[in-house]
Amino acid sequence: MNISRCSSLAQTRLRGTWYRAADPRFLATALSTLHTATTPSRFSPARAATPAFEILYLAENPMVALFEARALFGSPSTPGGVVPHPTRPLVTLPNLVSLGAISDLTDPAEATVIDTSAQELTGDWRSYATRIPPAGLPAPHTGTPPTQLLGSALFALASLQGLVRFSATLPDYKILVVFPDRLKGTPDHLQYSYHDARGAIQVMRIP
Repeated sequence: MNISRCSSLAQTRLRGTWYRAADPRFLATALSTLHTATTPSRFSPARAATPAFEILYLAENPMVALFEARALFGSPSTPGGVVPHPTRPLVTLPNLVSLGAISDLTDPAEATVIDTSAQELTGDWRSYATRIPPAGLPAPHTGTPPTQLLGSALFALASLQGLVRFSATLPDYKILVVFPDRLKGTPDHLQYSYHDARGAIQVMRIP
């Protein structure tokens, strides 16, 4: 992966509906990202001791959202099919997305710009922090995962609002990664609605 070439990636507009799995008890805060500034994830190196940027992950369709949230297991294309988590009854929220500057790394031409691949973008990232290399040998698979370095480099491009990449749990499908801070002061936004306990429609929006 060639992080130094991130500024050469195309930035395109994105309009459509993307999904997020949420606990039905917390629909009002389903797009909250404050905690992500101190929580490491595939594209963020955040730690409690070293806060980073806020980040939000949305899925191409409801099934992918549930797989990403570990509410579904198995595979829709193999024997045995899909198995639901017995104690994780999540709902999926359709988010209306209007973004003006997204990099699409599922486009082979764009992936080539930074010399990356679907395998690299969907592979293991958690073990980089715990893997111990053999004594005296180089350690290319320890330290900060490449995807976290990529996320930091893309966030550093002040105009970029996020990226599209393949899902690690269902690689035939896509995930939208959004930097909420980059939506502030722009007409771009994410929005969903739900019915509250009184049956009234509530609209939640970022920013």
